[in-house]
Amino acid sequence: MDLLKLSPEERERALAGIRNQKHPIYDGCMLPKFPSIMANTEKYMEAVRNFDSKESDILLCTYAKAGTHWVHEIVSMILQGGTEYTKGHKGGAMMERDVDQLNDLPSPRFINTHFAFRHLPKKHVENGYKIIHVSRNPKDVMVSFYHHALNDPFAACAEEDFPGTWSDYIQDMCENRHNFYGGFVKYEREWEDAKKTKAVTNVHSVFYEDLKKNPVAEITRLAAFLNKDLSPQLIEEIAEKCSFWNLAHAVKSGKKGVDYVPLFSKNKKNFIYRKGTTGDWKNWFTVAQNEMFDQMLERGFKGSDLKFKYKL
Repeated sequence: MDLLKLSPEERERALAGIRNQKHPIYDGCMLPKFPSIMANTEKYMEAVRNFDSKESDILLCTYAKAGTHWVHEIVSMILQGGTEYTKGHKGGAMMERDVDQLNDLPSPRFINTHFAFRHLPKKHVENGYKIIHVSRNPKDVMVSFYHHALNDPFAACAEEDFPGTWSDYIQDMCENRHNFYGGFVKYEREWEDAKKTKAVTNVHSVFYEDLKKNPVAEITRLAAFLNKDLSPQLIEEIAEKCSFWNLAHAVKSGKKGVDYVPLFSKNKKNFIYRKGTTGDWKNWFTVAQNEMFDQMLERGFKGSDLKFKYKL
């Protein structure tokens, strides 16, 4: 079913139906309600694991709401060696959408996913093809994903009252219920273990907060990883073009093509770009919620070397 071809009334009925569906569960991970995954979850995840990666492929791996769209635009500009915005939505190159369609992308294929490390294409990981892994502090991730799930029918679930109120939602996150992609802690611990044990070798790590604070330096690092020799002036221009305000404005103004997200959104706004700040979590977590969340993080990251920045 092509939602874009439906009348507004038909689309709303279809979206209501999607919201009432339960999320597919695979290997302990709650996954988005994309038709490709919903049709046969086991078969789809097997197809992902067996995806025929190429040496020129670049895989962007992030937990949901950790800066995927932002880094996707930056890397796309690095690869093109210019500052033209990519047209459309990064979903066209998202492994969750339709893994078979990825075969038709021109090389170098720049593919993005939120799938857990253990679910990534075996060939890509084992052959040491390029991976960019982006991390963001979990409190801002929680706030950003809450607002996303409020409006995205493929993430919300009316039948299970998810995300519900902020209080309900943060309680769920602390108890790892409705654990998208296995939950934040398990997702990042798995990546940390993979790097330490050399299960993944050709990976470039980016922290959202570092990119926010020092975009030129971080974009320079990304360009070097991608073997792109860009001038300092071009890197400055990419940083400016991909600032949150400029990128969000490019979407809203049509510079990136037609923005279809509002057609699917519950509040008819683009739920991808909200604030893009660091520290907004302070406006949402109560003292008690913050203590509960910190205790969960302490348990989950016990023995970990990971450090997150909660303010700039």
